[in-house]
Amino acid sequence: MKSITILPAKGCRRSRKIMKYLQDNRIPFQRIELDSKEGMHLKDEYNFLASPGILVDGVSINPFDLFIRPECRIDEQKARLIFDLQGE
Repeated sequence: MKSITILPAKGCRRSRKIMKYLQDNRIPFQRIELDSKEGMHLKDEYNFLASPGILVDGVSINPFDLFIRPECRIDEQKARLIFDLQGE
């Protein structure tokens, strides 16, 4: 199982959609508020340029890689690859 950390920004639609996707698919993740002390430290360490900050096994993932634009809809195929759900 991969270690997934989501750092949502307040009011961020992408943050809500990614966390809902993980919850709906019963994928465990840790949530750290982006504006918390720990979140700000991780933001600086990983140089997050968009929200939410996403870490998978300690590797920063660009949140835009998970979406079909302009609909702001999760790209199921990419999400399954990133979150390692190929066998499910």
